[in-house]
Amino acid sequence: MVKKLEPVQREEVGGEIDTVYGDMLTFIAMLFILLFTLSYNEKKNEDFFTEMRLTFGAKDIEQDKVITTEALFVSRVEGFIKKEKLQEHARVLVDEQKIKLILSPPVLFDSGKAVLKKRGQEILKSVAEVFSTVENPIIVEGHTDNVPIHTKKFESNWELSFHRSFSVLKYFFANFNFSPRQFSAIGYGEFHPLVANDTPENRAINRRIEINVIRITEAAAFAPHF
Repeated sequence: MVKKLEPVQREEVGGEIDTVYGDMLTFIAMLFILLFTLSYNEKKNEDFFTEMRLTFGAKDIEQDKVITTEALFVSRVEGFIKKEKLQEHARVLVDEQKIKLILSPPVLFDSGKAVLKKRGQEILKSVAEVFSTVENPIIVEGHTDNVPIHTKKFESNWELSFHRSFSVLKYFFANFNFSPRQFSAIGYGEFHPLVANDTPENRAINRRIEINVIRITEAAAFAPHF
């Protein structure tokens, strides 16, 4: 007896083919986008890929972008220190609140004075070039050791530290297009030492100018053109 043949399930077969075909088109499209991205991004920098991911809706990497951009900024500050041969007089530190460039006063000021030396102006010019790409608030801090000072110009270390920080601020405003809304100056005198003022070496460490970039959480905090 001849058995009756069942009809072929063409719809199911066709559905599988359509799925495979659709996946293939999606893969080709994504490959095309990747190749286009690689050819468009000549610098192949990590920030560019972060921006592309954000463009395609990867909102969960906002904080990663902040970290990446901050790392690039720190790298630029370290490059400035090396370029200016300031390894003995400058360093960069990062904590939860700030990215800080610490400069020893001798490279900026003569002892007991708050007038920028010519070498100090040259250094701050290079500093300004690095910090000009930053949109975060910036605080310039002046610090001294605990050796008392009492001159016609300054009655205390507190006054000396403030005038030094303000001299840095005035130099930036007079020579570069910084916004006064972004900057502020503070003098702490001897009251915020990094180490105990118990040796000449430690007192030298405590005498410093700090240029602090205040860290904030939004990815747009740092300008994107590092």
